[in-house]
Order: sequence, then C-alpha cells, then structure tokens
Amino acid sequence: MAPLLGTRAKTETEVAVQPAPVPVYSSDAARLAAEIESLAPDKAVQLLTVLKRGLELESSEFERYLSAEALTTAIYPKFKFSEFARIFLEDEAFLAYYMRFMDVGNWHSLDRKYAMNELLKLVVNLDGDAAECGTYRGATAYLLCQAFRKMPMSIHLFDSFEGLSEPASVDGTYWRKGSLTAAEDELTQSLRGFDNYRIYKGWIPTRFAEAADCRFRFVHIDVDLYQPTLDSLQFFYPRMVAGGIILLDDHGFKSCPGAKQAADEFFESKAENLALLPTGQAFTIKQ
Repeated sequence: MAPLLGTRAKTETEVAVQPAPVPVYSSDAARLAAEIESLAPDKAVQLLTVLKRGLELESSEFERYLSAEALTTAIYPKFKFSEFARIFLEDEAFLAYYMRFMDVGNWHSLDRKYAMNELLKLVVNLDGDAAECGTYRGATAYLLCQAFRKMPMSIHLFDSFEGLSEPASVDGTYWRKGSLTAAEDELTQSLRGFDNYRIYKGWIPTRFAEAADCRFRFVHIDVDLYQPTLDSLQFFYPRMVAGGIILLDDHGFKSCPGAKQAADEFFESKAENLALLPTGQAFTIKQ
C-alpha cells in the first residue's frame, strides 16, 4: 500500500533503535549456573560451553561424544572414556533385551552382560550343562537359557531368594545381609517361555549335592561375598569340562573384596589363571 500523501520517510537517526531481545532464564537455570561458577570458578564457562555444544541440534554424534568426554574428564577424571563408535552400542536386539530387565536409567551392567553373552559363544560346541550361582531377577539366567535353548542340556540356577548371607569381615562394609533380595517368581517370570532350567532354592552350598553328577561347560558366579564364592568354586571347578568357562561377575569391584580374595586364593594352586576384564568381571578356561 502506498504511503499517504504528505508523509515523509524517517531518516536513519529518527528511526527508533529496537533493543536486542534479552534471553529469559528460569530462576532454576540461573541459580544452577551461579552454583557451577561458585564451585568451579576457573572452568565454569568451559563446562557450560561444552554442555551447550553437546546439546545443539546440529551437533554430530561425534561432537556430542567429545562433549560428554570433556564434561566427564572435568568432573570425574578417574573415569576413562572408551573409544568412539564401538559397535556393541549399536546392537539393537541386545539393547532391547537389556532394557527389558534394567532398572530405569541404570545401564551399569550392560557391558558385563554383553561380555557374558559373547563368552557363551565359546562353549556352545562343548558337552556339559551350565549353572549360575546368584540369579537375582534372572537377567543373566535368561542369557544362559537363550544360548542353550536348542541343546539337550540343563541350566542349574542356585539362589537363596533371601538376598545375601551375612558378610564376613573380609567382605568389607559395602554389603548387608539381605541385600539384593529378589523373589523366586521374579526369576520364573523372567524365564517365561524357557523350559531348559531348574531352580535350586537355598543358601549356597546346601543344594549343590543335587547336581554333583553333572558336568559343566559354563558357570556364572555372582554372589558378591567371600564364602559363597569359595564354596561355588570348590564345587564347580572339578566338574568343569576341558575348555569350559567360569565367569566371576564381582572380581574387579572394590565393593566385593571378599569375592576377589576367595577366587585369588582358590586359583593360586590351580593350573589356570584368572583374566580380569575392564568390565569388572574375571574368567578362566578350564584346562
């Protein structure tokens, strides 16, 4: 539409200068930014810049990885980031399995379960059964049943279903009697669809004798404490077939010093060595 007659275009100096929009921050965000600055005055700007870069929609996956590594290095330098682009993080089928069993937001044992699942591939052509000491809710028992589902063998599952027994002094102060309690029906629910397992309810080693005539190709020991770890090794080691694997879930954790000591003492006089994995597990292959 043409301007009205008699109107005059404004000069540059007469044009009102519009102030730049001022970003609006929530009080919580402003408070947290101020707290970060007070806690780390020398690197607050760096931390917030790295966080912003990682959150930007146009950032590539690698750029987000670098941002996450930089933030972790600044906040918890003891933790060492692994290499970018590991393919196990793209295993959608395994991630779906894990999410079925995980507590919300808890990915802490993803690498351990993946490592166990891979080790199972090394024993599928051996003879013998498989066993687990300490089943909890059945996430790893599921992997055992799945790996051997088409084979004429049994999975032997041992658990008190009353949590841990009384820790000894060698076990440190992290665990308490009754920790990690899960009901037997949680295990059976996790294993619905499988029929290749047997559950032995009771304190280790009270029901081991019922499997004394079996030979084993794979044994998973996840009992956290000194005495049940030692009892499990004493029973299963002489019943392992050559090439069979014993996997110790707790060996590389400061929270389980008794479990580590029991295994170290046991294998001190054996031909096999224990291999510690960066996942915190350790395993050996029976000669």
